[in-house]
Amino acid sequence: MLSITARTATNKLKIKRSMSRLFQAFIYSIIPSKEHQGYKHTSGKIFKSTNFRIRYFDSRFEIDFTSRNKEYEKTVAMQILKEGLKLGAVHFADTTVSIVERHTDKRELIASGFVCAAIKNNVTGKKIFLEPGEAKYNTIITNHSLQKYETLTGKAYEGDLKIDVLKQQDEGRFFYYGNTPYKAWFATYKITADMEMINLLLDTGLGGDSMKNLGFLEVVDDKI
Repeated sequence: MLSITARTATNKLKIKRSMSRLFQAFIYSIIPSKEHQGYKHTSGKIFKSTNFRIRYFDSRFEIDFTSRNKEYEKTVAMQILKEGLKLGAVHFADTTVSIVERHTDKRELIASGFVCAAIKNNVTGKKIFLEPGEAKYNTIITNHSLQKYETLTGKAYEGDLKIDVLKQQDEGRFFYYGNTPYKAWFATYKITADMEMINLLLDTGLGGDSMKNLGFLEVVDDKI
């Protein structure tokens, strides 16, 4: 995992809604274009092999970037060290970069994050965002994980996969990619799977819209 900290000159710079789109564009300007296009499952769904999380503290930003291909993390780190962090016209100061190893050899993991799952309203065509406590939610993120595994590894998943929601926050939060809102609830999950699946989810995120500041898993406990 690549961990980045940076700050803007002022906390009055209104870029929070733009940050996801700007950082995604920054990443795709560095790593191969095939990662921007994504990888297509037989169902037609597109999956990405990278993920990120952005957290805001007034003028200070913390960004975590993960990739299934660890060379991409090193490439992005070198680019920032050489030329600084530039997102569109915004230049960041006091930038630090570090690479953190967080792969696990465990088959059970407790992790938390904002994970997005939605269904389409057949009448309006709009997305209905589901809460982690809903039964349909678990089905969606489990199927999504299986299809992502098949797409990125090129083989069927043959192990057990169980994703349990241990707890969730009552209030959901909106994440913006440009002007498009996505709603997700912060929740804690227990994931039971083989080691390759667990590490794939740590590298690429859980649930949908993972390259829009969603799906990043923060490890709570991997010592089960």
